Amino acid sequence: MDKRNKIGAANSIVVFGGVNQKWLPSMEAAGWSCHRCYDLRAAESLLLEMGPCIGVVDLSNDDFSLHSLAALVNRNKQVRWIAIVRDEQLSNEAISQFIVNFCLDYFSTPVPCERLKQTIGHQSGMLALERQVWPQLGQFGQQGLQGNTPIMKKLRDQVKRVALSDVPVLINGEIGTGKLVVAEALHQASIRAKKPFARVNCETVQAGWIDDVERQSYLDYANNGVLLLDEFTLLADERKKEILKILSDGTYYRPDGSILTVDIRIIATSSHNFDDLSELDTLTRDLYFRLNVISLSVPALRERGSDIVLLAEFLLLKYARQYNSVAKSFSEQAQVMLLQYQWPGNVRELISQIKRAVLLAENKCIEAEQLDIPRITEDKQSLKKIREESERTALLTVLENNKGQISAAARELGVSRATMYRLLNKHDLIPPPRCFRQG
Repeated sequence: MDKRNKIGAANSIVVFGGVNQKWLPSMEAAGWSCHRCYDLRAAESLLLEMGPCIGVVDLSNDDFSLHSLAALVNRNKQVRWIAIVRDEQLSNEAISQFIVNFCLDYFSTPVPCERLKQTIGHQSGMLALERQVWPQLGQFGQQGLQGNTPIMKKLRDQVKRVALSDVPVLINGEIGTGKLVVAEALHQASIRAKKPFARVNCETVQAGWIDDVERQSYLDYANNGVLLLDEFTLLADERKKEILKILSDGTYYRPDGSILTVDIRIIATSSHNFDDLSELDTLTRDLYFRLNVISLSVPALRERGSDIVLLAEFLLLKYARQYNSVAKSFSEQAQVMLLQYQWPGNVRELISQIKRAVLLAENKCIEAEQLDIPRITEDKQSLKKIREESERTALLTVLENNKGQISAAARELGVSRATMYRLLNKHDLIPPPRCFRQG
């Protein structure tokens, strides 16, 4: 195997089950990077890392529960699946349905290596065409997700990887942090980007799933697309039971009693802290565990350091165009004020502030007095000092995340090792050699 190949590369194959496959060495010799998986519990994270790729499911040794394998395959539609079976297994209705429903092709043992290689090569070519025709797959607009701090880089990376899977996602964060923006980014970067995106205010769907405006069922509309449950803990108990059933077997009962099979990816948001699950009732706790396959945490605005100014400048240009305002920039004093304020209302509060300033602006530069923000008179820090403190905090955070390993910290920040040392020297953060030993 070419050791230079990395997860997510175009010539990657993920192989589930099977032992001593004679075709594997042939594929590896041809330059394919083959990733073996014998544990379905670890498969989800592996497939998230892989992104769009070729998946080979070896059913010939009955390594996995077919039901569990079908659920995994169904959740990961970004993978092009190929099955390997014994000839006698083709008389098994469940296995035949699995192949027909989920796989692009199948091979009987013993596997004809050259034919398999040709098929995998063709499917890899289809993946390349898919990326050419649909280049936005795995990408999303960064509106609301801008930032250069480690915490925002980490969130953007998580969104890109999680978007390519069909697993349920729980987005957590304080009120106003932009959880809906993250949910929309997940949808935009997924294979369901051109399918419906149904946002449900869970507090308002007490009696049923009918949208009062459109007079259409949210569940019908979201079929083949995404259902966003905004503040899922506020759902009525009957609605929670229906979501649990959809997550369990992909069906729900219509008001007329008929059963509808649906293919819906569910994303949920919550502003609650779930550290103490005992405070939840049994039904909500069960739903939490089913939704929390992948969790994303959206940071509070006060945790985003110097990124606050970057986001404010983006919003300024956005609303200046929208309202035909002359405003173009913030003064240094206004930037200091934006950085000093704690933003209890998070991004939602920032948007209101920017809109107000834009609408009242008479000059290109917005001054501090035009921002309706409480002033911190006792702390007259300069913009330079505040930015340096934010930079120092970011360095400490990334060092802690990487257990003091400077090379790893530099990679996370996207800078060279030399630049990393220069920044550490600047902030007097160079550790003694014995504290941050490499490897």
